[in-house]
Amino acid sequence: PSIHDLEDRGNVVIHGEVAKPDSYPYADNMTLEDLIIQAGGLREAASVVRVDVSRRIKNPRSTVDNDTIGQIYTFSLKEGFIVDGTPGFVLQPYDEVYVRRSPGYQAQQNVVVEGEILFGGSYAMTSREERLSDLINKAGGATNYAYLRGAKLTRVANASEKKRMGDVIRLMSRQLGEAMMDSLGVRVEDTFSVGIDLEKALANPGSTADIVLREGDVISIPKNNNTVTINGAVMVPNTVSYMEGKNIDYYLDQAGGYSENAKKSKKFIVYMNGQVTKVKGSGKKQIEPGCEIIVPSKAKKKTNIGNILGYATTFSTLGMMVASIANLIKK
Repeated sequence: PSIHDLEDRGNVVIHGEVAKPDSYPYADNMTLEDLIIQAGGLREAASVVRVDVSRRIKNPRSTVDNDTIGQIYTFSLKEGFIVDGTPGFVLQPYDEVYVRRSPGYQAQQNVVVEGEILFGGSYAMTSREERLSDLINKAGGATNYAYLRGAKLTRVANASEKKRMGDVIRLMSRQLGEAMMDSLGVRVEDTFSVGIDLEKALANPGSTADIVLREGDVISIPKNNNTVTINGAVMVPNTVSYMEGKNIDYYLDQAGGYSENAKKSKKFIVYMNGQVTKVKGSGKKQIEPGCEIIVPSKAKKKTNIGNILGYATTFSTLGMMVASIANLIKK
């Protein structure tokens, strides 16, 4: 037998937008079309204007190194057949084929609006630049009972956001101890809250307040909430009616005032939309319907944040708020 009869027949590999991307046994006179058919055909997202074939450099008589490490052939297809490229192109063993994803292909991307909205539910995005105001207009606008300033946005975390969340939690674990973090149930979440001002977004479409939406976003619009909750190191934690123009001391009085272990200078406010702010001065302009005033205690550092997080009933994503609250109350 010839030495060539003993050679490895090799495989060919196809990547990308075909039904079954994989490695396939090479056959004599195998064409690009043959391989695509063997791989189950093109997917819906496949580009027919750019299919690349990568070929090894094989020169058994070479005596020097070569800077070239491969050859690339590019084709366009029509109904699975080559219409532009090297005529009569035949694959060779170890060729690799890359079927690219069309840059113009987009699967539907959905967002949800719920609560006090005329036509709540799931909506397909029609633009990469779709904003809060666009979605609310699609859904017919908010009802007469909506509290726009309390609206919140819940977003699905992508890989980089989950990594950052994990970094924050690891940092807090070093400060609080893993046992404390475990007892709080703080972990990397699949979703997180984005602080929004829907009232401002609707009043100024296209502004920085009118943020661009992302697939999987959920906008929740609550009913008017004419109460304020006072929690933490107070005599009697309480929920009372919101009184326009009243300062922080008025609401603290409604909870019996500070308890003896209150850290008075570190009190903060959690709003219905998930935003957190430290109380400044009298706090008169900071207090809004539906907010929660929280007074930290002078408990030991290891339990301090745990107690505070337990008070905050409006928190929707605990793991994302640990760092900001710790920063507000640290000495």
